[in-house]
Amino acid sequence: MTDQVQPTCDTDQMEADVTAVIEACGGDPRTAIKALLVEQLIQEQRIERLAAALSFGYVRGRIGVTPVHGSSSHGEITRS
Repeated sequence: MTDQVQPTCDTDQMEADVTAVIEACGGDPRTAIKALLVEQLIQEQRIERLAAALSFGYVRGRIGVTPVHGSSSHGEITRS
């Protein structure tokens, strides 16, 4: 695997973003990680709902949200 070097400006921005997230969580890195994991879960659920709506809309000729089969243990809510 090859090592990819990021430009300094991207690295600096990433460091600033990390610092901002930790500061927003009271300086506690564990709390910051938990907050980011929760946000990631929320975004994944949104993507699943949007993907289901897009597939259903394409096949049926309309856009709508359908129940997602194989529900997750995170209590996701779907609309039809």
